[in-house]
Amino acid sequence: MKVFAIGLSRTGTTSLTRACELLGYRCRHFPRYDWKSGAIEVLQSELETYDCLFDTPVAIDYKRLDKLCTNSKFIYTTRDVDLWIESCKNFKRFRPDYKVKPSTLVLRKKIYGTEHFDEEKFRKAYARHHEEVMGYFKNRKSDLLTINICNGEGWDVLCPFLGRPVPASGFPRLNSADRPKHISDNIKLILQKRLRDRETGKIES
Repeated sequence: MKVFAIGLSRTGTTSLTRACELLGYRCRHFPRYDWKSGAIEVLQSELETYDCLFDTPVAIDYKRLDKLCTNSKFIYTTRDVDLWIESCKNFKRFRPDYKVKPSTLVLRKKIYGTEHFDEEKFRKAYARHHEEVMGYFKNRKSDLLTINICNGEGWDVLCPFLGRPVPASGFPRLNSADRPKHISDNIKLILQKRLRDRETGKIES
């Protein structure tokens, strides 16, 4: 059985990778993919080598992977959209001045419609991806786990879905995007939004 994580970047995929490793799976975060053909496709060698594949190349290619690997499990990592947008905005790899491989730019263009962070396009991409995933699995709920790692979910939902016992160690939280949100996060988000609205004239000072 293969396990595919089909959430977008900045939704807890790094922590999910480590969690599945602790459960005994052979995992690959951000697998190699064919991009020169014009269709983003995870390479066959990655499928043959690993049990679990994670992140954007998989999020784009999940329908083909579903047909290639029957009886697979799919994990959809989600996050509060506004917090996800703030995380993407602050992520240095999404900035124009950060050099990335041409293949990465092709990948971003495919899923976000832009090579670098653009709030409007990222929001639309998130909404589109969510709608497509939920629609694709609407009659196969046992094959899909929706998990919000950034909001504190972990072993309690992951282990029953995969049929694995809960490890003695805590669920891994490997970067700031994966830490459970707190009241302070929401306050910061609200203040940032109010400042932007004031600057654009949507609200008075």
